[in-house]
Amino acid sequence: MSTPLHVEEYGEPGSPVVVFLHGLLGSSRNWRSVARDLAGEYRIFALDLPEHGSSPHSPATDLKQMIQQINQWLDHHIGESYVLCGHSLGGKVAMGLACARPQPIKGLVVVDIAPRDYPPAHHLPTLEALLNLDLSALQSRKQADEELASKIPNWAFRQFLLTNLSQKEDGFFWRCNLPVLHAGMVHLSRNPLQSGDRFDGPTLFLRGGKSGYLRSEHIPLVREAFAQSQVVTLPEAGHDLHVEDKKGFLSHFRTFLLSVA
Repeated sequence: MSTPLHVEEYGEPGSPVVVFLHGLLGSSRNWRSVARDLAGEYRIFALDLPEHGSSPHSPATDLKQMIQQINQWLDHHIGESYVLCGHSLGGKVAMGLACARPQPIKGLVVVDIAPRDYPPAHHLPTLEALLNLDLSALQSRKQADEELASKIPNWAFRQFLLTNLSQKEDGFFWRCNLPVLHAGMVHLSRNPLQSGDRFDGPTLFLRGGKSGYLRSEHIPLVREAFAQSQVVTLPEAGHDLHVEDKKGFLSHFRTFLLSVA
């Protein structure tokens, strides 16, 4: 049975297929601008990861489970080879999936993440700030933004996080599964690869020059698991380089897509 993940689709059937996976606390909407620019030439599927957006919630999660759920969806819905692109947490899932099921993947793009363990404590304050927001007392999104400002001072980051806040008749709710993501952060922060995991297909690692997620000392780890990899830096971008330098991202991404056609 297919995992019932939420997907946004662009482009025409019969075009080469590209699948996008977003990062932690994001959703398929994070890829909308890029997907619309590519839709004239490619068939695009942008998924909500499990526990995110409009995809189902589970009692617990880890990288292995996410990889299995994405793999089930792909098996059911994509009947041809495709290029897989993942950002941050989505990049971890993409790396794990490519090593586990390489055959349908004709190209892999990993955006600003490395095949290594990360400190789980990095994301915990953000998750705890969201969990501690009293949704029952909220009167507006503006109020939520103001209450989060002391713990999350970066305005742009708060606006990104608040894309998870939705409203229905009886009040506000989080679309993402915050308690489970918080409880699972130790597992989600780990390296998605096991010793000996390899993907031998064409691979592009794109990193932001102002981001510390994929640093030069991590490149040997990339080369070890992804023999056909190239690492490209967008010098003026941070972690969300497909947003911060969309033009540069699309330039390198299109070149890669043409190389694996």
